[in-house]
Amino acid sequence: MSGSRGLEVVSIDGPSVVKNGSTPRLVLDCSYVLTEFDKTSLVVKWYYNRQPYPVYQWIPNNEPQDLGMLKGRVDLMYRVSDDEYSKHRALAILNPTTELTGEYTCWISSFENEDFKRKDVIVYAPASDMTMTYTKPRDDSVVVSCRAGGVFPAPNIAIYRSSSSTRRSVIEGARVDSKHIADQGYYNISVTLEAFDVDLDSETMFECVLTIPHTEYTLQEKIVYFPDPVIVDT
Repeated sequence: MSGSRGLEVVSIDGPSVVKNGSTPRLVLDCSYVLTEFDKTSLVVKWYYNRQPYPVYQWIPNNEPQDLGMLKGRVDLMYRVSDDEYSKHRALAILNPTTELTGEYTCWISSFENEDFKRKDVIVYAPASDMTMTYTKPRDDSVVVSCRAGGVFPAPNIAIYRSSSSTRRSVIEGARVDSKHIADQGYYNISVTLEAFDVDLDSETMFECVLTIPHTEYTLQEKIVYFPDPVIVDT
């Protein structure tokens, strides 16, 4: 049930995107309003990915509890205020890492009312490495490859081309291979394409661009290619 009179979750405040290992604490603050009647039976719970059991629970005049997958990973001393009915409403995750990416639900209830809101959080890992190379399988073509590793969540990758006479544009039809290394929690990804010298300018810039969806993270590598001159028989 949602939209109850008096008892209402107003918002979940906090970052939607966090870099892995960048902060000692990720705070998701569940802001709500309630009546004097609701205060006598208020319960605040947090859920992860709509699982049936909470990962955090607080009842005013009691100590907050970290539960399930967040056991030992919550700052139980964190307070958003000194108010007895809101001080431990926030979920303060210690040292957030990539496996905590997901949907968080703040659910509040009293004897007669309940309400909730949800928020998606991405804890991303930037690429640990990125390389871009080209090879010449034939005299009249070039194969451009780009690889990145250690990324989370699943990234996108593409190769662009540009020159002094052409605008930067993505190259369609490149082959992309992505592999999830589940036991280590990251992705390796690569992109490969073949281009013919006749379709390229005398100096062509190839640019590999890696992005992580729903974040501002971008990583780029560039390489310049000079096609072999065309020899015309006379």
